Amino acid sequence: MQLTKAEDHAAASGGGEAALLNAQLSAARGVASDAQNDLHLYTLAAHVHWAAAGAKLAMGRLLGIPPVPAANDAESFADLHRRLDATLAYLREVAPGELEAGLDREIVIEHRRGSTRASGGQFLLAFAIPHFLYHLTTAYGILRNQGVPMTMGDFLGNWASS
Repeated sequence: MQLTKAEDHAAASGGGEAALLNAQLSAARGVASDAQNDLHLYTLAAHVHWAAAGAKLAMGRLLGIPPVPAANDAESFADLHRRLDATLAYLREVAPGELEAGLDREIVIEHRRGSTRASGGQFLLAFAIPHFLYHLTTAYGILRNQGVPMTMGDFLGNWASS
C-alpha cells in the first residue's frame, strides 16, 4: 500500500499527519459500543504496525524464533516507513530453505481460550496471511474513508498493471 498518498493527502487537506494516523473506522450503526468492541477499532497507524509486526512474527514462528512483538509506537509516517522497510529487510534475509523447513514445524499459539496447534503451512494459510490481509485491508479502508484517493491499483501494487 502506498503511504505516500496518505502523506500527500494529509498535507493537501490541512488535516495534519496526526489526524490521519489516528483515524479509525467506527462501529457499525446499531452495534452496541462497549470497551471490548472498541479495543478492535485500531487506528491507521496501529493497523500498519500490526501488518508489519504480524509478518515478522509469523516468519519468526515458522523459523522457530519465540515471538516478541515490536512496540506499537509509530507517531509519524516516517516511523511507519521505517517499520515497513525494516520488515521487508528482515523478510528478504530469510533463506528459502529455512522457510521451507518451517512449513512442517508445529506452531502453537496460546490465547485466552487455550491454545491452537497447526503445522507451519496450516498456520501460514489459516492465520498469518489472513491476519496480514485484515490489517492491510482495514488500513486501506481507513484511508479511503478519510478521503485519500486510493484505488485497487494502490492495494495490488505491481499486480495492478497486469
